[in-house]
Amino acid sequence: MEKVTTGLPRLDRLLDGGLPSKTVILVSGEAGSGKTLFGLNFVIDGASKNEKCCYVSACDDKEELLRACDEIDALKDVKKYIGKNLIFKGIPLGNRIDLNYFTKIFLSYPKVDRLIIDNVNKLLIHAKNNKEYRIKLSELVKCLKDRVNCALLICETKRDEIDTGNGEAFECDGVIHLSFLELEEKPLRILEVHKLRYTSFEPKIPHELIIDRKGLRLSGTKII
Repeated sequence: MEKVTTGLPRLDRLLDGGLPSKTVILVSGEAGSGKTLFGLNFVIDGASKNEKCCYVSACDDKEELLRACDEIDALKDVKKYIGKNLIFKGIPLGNRIDLNYFTKIFLSYPKVDRLIIDNVNKLLIHAKNNKEYRIKLSELVKCLKDRVNCALLICETKRDEIDTGNGEAFECDGVIHLSFLELEEKPLRILEVHKLRYTSFEPKIPHELIIDRKGLRLSGTKII
């Protein structure tokens, strides 16, 4: 099966080459755990390989995303790809911005290789009820599988939860969960793969996710 690299070489090795193509992956975690930077690193990795990439944000505008990239050396090359094979699109949320709206948008877009939607929590706000949200989420995931080689849905959750409780983890092909491990000296960022269809891997093994001025990377040590 064709694989899509994550932008984190050690994670790619753990997943036997990366994320399977034609999949939608949920990237969940609490505030500050590194979800947006993980997504930015993913699309910039793709853009550097001449793939068509798009980052759709209901949270930050283009300037805020560029500012986040400027703080990390490995992401500073983003400006070389903007307007060429990488698009940052901010979506101001209004009364008509919901999951159905997103599905219609992507049906009108040309096919892309990598896509980020940041984040599904904002779309949940505008659903009439949980049942409608779940139905529309399923439709969106189906649409993305048809038009995107690999899509990441970012989802903000409470500390130990992998989704909002509204079925995102079930609907998606994979779940990568980011969290904090509280130690006496300082908290560590942790990455765990809870689910990934079509891939043999060790589930729920915590690995330290390092985010510093240089970039993003997994440490070589499992945290037991």
